[in-house]
Amino acid sequence: MTQSRHVVVIPIYKPDMSVRELYSLRRTIDILAVHDIYLVGPKKMTNFFEYLITKYRGRLHCKTFENHYFASIDGYNKLMLSALFYQVFASYRYMLLVQTDALVFKDELDVWADKGYSYIGAPWFEGFTKPTAPLTLTTVGNGGYSLRNIGDFLKVLSKPRIFKNTLMQTWPGNIISNTYRYLKDYHSFIYQNTQINLKVNEDVFWGLFVSPQCDFFKVPMPQEAIAFAFEAHPELLYELNGKKLPFGCHAWERYGEEFWLKILSQNGCDVEAIKYR
Repeated sequence: MTQSRHVVVIPIYKPDMSVRELYSLRRTIDILAVHDIYLVGPKKMTNFFEYLITKYRGRLHCKTFENHYFASIDGYNKLMLSALFYQVFASYRYMLLVQTDALVFKDELDVWADKGYSYIGAPWFEGFTKPTAPLTLTTVGNGGYSLRNIGDFLKVLSKPRIFKNTLMQTWPGNIISNTYRYLKDYHSFIYQNTQINLKVNEDVFWGLFVSPQCDFFKVPMPQEAIAFAFEAHPELLYELNGKKLPFGCHAWERYGEEFWLKILSQNGCDVEAIKYR
């Protein structure tokens, strides 16, 4: 294994990967080849991971976890909020997590790691996965293509903590309904591998809930994170980024598929194999 300050982690849930997922995997391996790259997934996929490691001639490593972590979104969230996951990679400083619906455009891993943030993801607009007009950047950011300071994540999880659901501060409703929701859902508990009453996706937790209560946990302003990655409304983010590609993008099929196929082609990428799902 080469010596690297950082590790690239690619979660894979199933062996029947689509052409586009394989395209994403191949780009990640080729562009980030100087870094250690790990496939992570359920134990039942060990044979498939060994096949991929052989196919890519030792350029990959793998780490498997209990199957239930990859059987549902809830299971995946629990893993991404567990110390057991980050402890596996504790010898590294930063983790770049790249899901197979993400695309890497260039190797800026060291550049972004050197900024010293605890967590970076593609910036969100108000409305998150369903942005509302007028479009307003609100926070950072999506976990499907994200940079994580492993030491800071383990520090958050190293002692019992209670977090506030800051999203609830702007929820509509009357006094009675809001009081009930605050009593029921406003506070959550997390420690090591235990989460209680945490009813949001893991990236919302890391992006929104942690930094207000942990002084050491730093996230960038969404305007800076534009250059890190795009997700929703990539056409607008491309303009805001000076018509330059970011480090990577997430959910390119869901948000702006035609835009991304055009941009990839303009940047010399062969898109014939991924024009169709």
